[in-house]
Amino acid sequence: MEVREIPVDKIIGSLCRMRLEFDYEKESLLISIKASGVLDPIKVKKTRGGYVLFAGHRRLDCARELKHKTVRAEVWEGLTDQKAALMGFVENINRKDFTPLEEGYAYKKLVEEYGYEVDDLVEPCAKPRSRIYKLLRLIEDMTEEMKQAILAGKMSVGHALILLRIKDLKLRKKLFGEIVDGTLKLDDLEYILYRQKPDSKKNKRELLLDIVEDVYEKDPVVQKMWLKSVHIHRSQKGDKITVEITGPMDIVDKLEALTEPIKKARKRFKKVVGWENDIP
Repeated sequence: MEVREIPVDKIIGSLCRMRLEFDYEKESLLISIKASGVLDPIKVKKTRGGYVLFAGHRRLDCARELKHKTVRAEVWEGLTDQKAALMGFVENINRKDFTPLEEGYAYKKLVEEYGYEVDDLVEPCAKPRSRIYKLLRLIEDMTEEMKQAILAGKMSVGHALILLRIKDLKLRKKLFGEIVDGTLKLDDLEYILYRQKPDSKKNKRELLLDIVEDVYEKDPVVQKMWLKSVHIHRSQKGDKITVEITGPMDIVDKLEALTEPIKKARKRFKKVVGWENDIP
């Protein structure tokens, strides 16, 4: 490999272009290249009749837009398309603006077009195997509507990953509409997914929290305010109950309303943990 100036018009092909989303940094990149040229060399491989680009697509686009005749490049010889594509992806994945959606499509391209196995990508990409599989499943399973919603900024990849775990397709479609409308937050979606989990797969702590929610949801006083001003969020970090209040008396009224029905849960707690055991 050597670094040198090469003619822009001799770059006759490219591998693994990965930009999907709007390039918010292009204007600043154009200004930089106009003032100082391409400081960070693009990467090309020598081929018959010229060069094939495998890293630095945005830099080359800017150089061409600025009518540059030459560009600074790392020139590699004897490099296969497979190896070049992986090298290009590894460079891109470390960019701060390289999104999870673009990352997923890059994995898909490396696996399907260049013959890599997931295990081949773990070390060079410095990403956990679980993340690679997760993003590959996302790209495979998400609908075109979901992709467009992510690209439009109406839904995050986190939303999509959780949404695809909802097995009920009618419910999934309904929730997708609420996400796009901005009425369903990520933590609320996580909670809806949790509620789909069968009791047989829940631990004792989860079953006890279910009892609390069941008692509250069936209490006529609490039921009126449950969805509007009382919210429970569960996550790996812990559980949080949020009570929205409008004033001092509202605090008193709501705390009284929440405290009374929970007494009914104590006996049901014991049925879960056993009468001789302490309630966690």
